[in-house]
Parts: sequence; structure tokens; C-alpha cells
Amino acid sequence: MNKTNILLVDDDYIVNFISEKILRGMGFSNITVVTDGKQALDSLKKENYPSLVFLDINMPIMDGFSFLTQAIKEHLGMQMNVVILTSSNRQSDKDQASQFSNVIDYIEKPLNEDKVRQILEKVNKNSGY
Repeated sequence: MNKTNILLVDDDYIVNFISEKILRGMGFSNITVVTDGKQALDSLKKENYPSLVFLDINMPIMDGFSFLTQAIKEHLGMQMNVVILTSSNRQSDKDQASQFSNVIDYIEKPLNEDKVRQILEKVNKNSGY
């Protein structure tokens, strides 16, 4: 059982269901699922700091980039590794994501075990393990 705290942020319930199922199947148990950036901020304010966030960009109420900007302003979850998990392959979105130092990857939906393994390798390199 992996104790990594994971936050899934996506307004698509099917994507969340699939992503959570894959992560649980890989042994992750501490998974919080929210459907917009505002809920994600609220989760961070409860000091449930995730070490890994899968973040969609295009969501109602508060999009992914607004979430990242606000989290920085409020000094929330500064150590979290963020993976943009999106259906957008626009270069402008990739460029904007690269402006955030804690964004470690930009991948297209859907999540799968191979993508998770590659992300975990990056997280381990960033952690100095």
C-alpha cells in the first residue's frame, strides 16, 4: 500500500473514476477527488497536502492554471508535484504549464499505469531518492 497523498482534480467524473481505479490498482490508497480548482484549494487549506496532483486545465468555477496561481499566492502545497492531465494538446497550454515550477509533467488523458510509472520516476528524481 503506497502512502503517497494524491489529489485528482477534474470536472469529468468518468476520467476521475478511471484515474482513481488505476491508482488504487497500483496500491495508492490516499486519494482525494475534486471536480474544480476551488475545491482543490479548499482541500489544500485543510492541510491535506498532496505530494502528487493530477490537474485538468479546463474546468468550470476555477480552471487548473487559476488553481496553481492561487495556490502560489496563498503559499499552499508548495512541495506538491503537479501533473497536468488534460485533453488539450495546444502548445500555448504546454507553454503556460511550464511557467509553474512544481509542474513536473504534461500528459494527455486518459491516465494509465505506464504514465503513472513514468511520473513516479520523475517524482523520485525530484525528491532526491
